[in-house]
Amino acid sequence: CSGAFAGAFTEEEVLDKRDRAGERFGDALDAIAYRGEQQCGDHPVAAYFELHIEQGPILEAEDYVIGSVTGVQGMRWYEATVTGRDAHAGSTPMTMRADTLLAAASMIAAVSRVAQDHAPLGLGTVGLIENRPNSHNVVPGETFFTIDLRHPDDAVLAEMEKSLLTTLDSVAESGKVTLSIRQIWDAPAVPFDRRCIDIVTDSAREAGYTPREIVSGPGHDAAYLARITPTAMIFVPCRDGLSHNEAESITQAEAEAGANVLLGAILRADRVF
Repeated sequence: CSGAFAGAFTEEEVLDKRDRAGERFGDALDAIAYRGEQQCGDHPVAAYFELHIEQGPILEAEDYVIGSVTGVQGMRWYEATVTGRDAHAGSTPMTMRADTLLAAASMIAAVSRVAQDHAPLGLGTVGLIENRPNSHNVVPGETFFTIDLRHPDDAVLAEMEKSLLTTLDSVAESGKVTLSIRQIWDAPAVPFDRRCIDIVTDSAREAGYTPREIVSGPGHDAAYLARITPTAMIFVPCRDGLSHNEAESITQAEAEAGANVLLGAILRADRVF
């Protein structure tokens, strides 16, 4: 875990994490014999370079083969639970319902609007919804969903959060439901080391590519390593910008380009750090 390696989490914190099914991370590692013996973070690091697909559409759309990543945008995650009242769908008048799914739908739309209000860099996503009791003829009495807000500027991200929370409270009140929301993740924006960024840029140019500076939307190991050592990343395009999708793919030429730029960056960095 890069977070433990960089000291953001203790080893115990990482091993005790549980998934939504309740399975403990340390037990899962033991089950597949992947728990190592070396102490996490027990060796020095002079610099860190990470090669990755962009996981987005910008490089492909602008016809770049190499992205020189300047940092990782800030992100905040939330879990929201909307509570109302289960009721019969056939006998409860529309005006007398406390329909949590209906309220959640308006809240989800608000997440999108807040991101659009902070375009082009603001992002807002609801990626998980659980509706209860989830029955054909029952007005939902509880709806759970997640929220993911992102922006490269932490100050703007804070504005997005404030605006969204105000709107969600208003939706809950008008829908005669209650809203419980908690922040479960707050990762500030991470700027990368300018020396490492320039090393990537120079390596790309030497290999015959024109690099494009770009901010990473997703989080990466590099975001944690940047806390303890000079860090940068290299992006290569992925087809249609798809990631976290079975259709995710890159070409052999793109993989080769990324690997060559990474090699060149490491050789250059060895003379600097």
